[in-house]
Amino acid sequence: MDTVTNPGAEGFPTWEGTNRSLPAIKLTLHRFFPAAAFYFFFNAAGLPVGLYFTTLLSPLFYVWLYCKGQRKLTRKFLIAYSPFLIAHLINGIDSPTYYARSLLLLWTVFISAYALCWALSRTATLAQLFDQLVVANFIAAVFACITLPTPMRTLLWLEDTSTFGGGSHLLRLNLLSVEPSAYAFLMLPLLAFTALRLFQKASLRSFLYLLMVGFPFLLSQSFGGISIGLAAVGISLIITSPRQFKRAGSLAAICFCGLVVIGLLATHNPISQRILQVISGGDSSTRSRTLFSFIAAYAVASTKSLVWGVGLGQAKLIDFLELHIGFEVNVIPNSIAGAFAELGLVGVGAKLVAEGWFFFKTRVYKDAFRLACFIVGFIFQFSGGFLMNVQEYILWFLAFWPSLIDLATPAHTRTKDAVEIG
Repeated sequence: MDTVTNPGAEGFPTWEGTNRSLPAIKLTLHRFFPAAAFYFFFNAAGLPVGLYFTTLLSPLFYVWLYCKGQRKLTRKFLIAYSPFLIAHLINGIDSPTYYARSLLLLWTVFISAYALCWALSRTATLAQLFDQLVVANFIAAVFACITLPTPMRTLLWLEDTSTFGGGSHLLRLNLLSVEPSAYAFLMLPLLAFTALRLFQKASLRSFLYLLMVGFPFLLSQSFGGISIGLAAVGISLIITSPRQFKRAGSLAAICFCGLVVIGLLATHNPISQRILQVISGGDSSTRSRTLFSFIAAYAVASTKSLVWGVGLGQAKLIDFLELHIGFEVNVIPNSIAGAFAELGLVGVGAKLVAEGWFFFKTRVYKDAFRLACFIVGFIFQFSGGFLMNVQEYILWFLAFWPSLIDLATPAHTRTKDAVEIG
């Protein structure tokens, strides 16, 4: 059973028996909501940068999967990676310790992503879970706004003094995520889900859910994420449902979104200020995640082999300061560039070929939500992320797993996966 629900309206009081003075309040909760909320909000909370609770819990995930009959995962992982291991051994590994640690980390990412996706594939009510995450995220964003005058601001907001020149600064919402862009990437499936549902079945409820996603998205000020999300939704609708643009509800939603964008750009506010900074090329984070990442990746791979890369973890041995591109640490914040640096052109080619094969094999182009997730993942890998990013692999799962979400079915309706508590 996937949900914990009441027989009436979601979360509202119900009156039982003849005694109307004692209302019985029952709440609707998805069975996976605690785990999903922990992953969404607390996966990196209190941990060093680059470490996640999904990484620490991967041995438990492995035991759980083993008990569920998934007993050949490590063997499959090593078989898939063996060509790179052989090539790197032949070319030489400068730091076997870094290599072994990074290989173990890649295994934990594989196990964690597989476990999370395997669990999600066994729920018939993922739309309900998405709705509840939208509401929880909106409440968290409102709470973050309330705490702005308090010391808690440093925990929930990023004060970015490096984004603007001239000593200016801005506040970007990231809650307990590593950074605002990572927080925005977490919200992208929710944005695609709520936006597509509004366009395909316009209603006040769907409109409110889209607003609840859009509010924290704007506060994160990740305009790369916003651009990718809007492009994914637009392209998905054009390919799968071109007639939606002729419906009155869809046209009204488009006009409203356009008015919001115009209003943000026409007024002086931190959001419009950062948009102008990004357009003028003064945003250092944008350049770091795109052009500079590929410059660093080429510099790393060329020390060993452009075909096979330097090997996992070996980029840590390169001094990026000598490249004079503003990188203070030897970390490449770009998924494709990171693959190029450590796995070479073969690794990049294998990644792109696998994405293309699954795209046509699972007919992603037939489903609006899956297509939007694919577009988000495909574009994002060239403009951010990391080679060992659990979030990216879960996004690919949402794109390639058929019939995971039915946009036409109201997420709050009761299903066979529901039970009552209260």
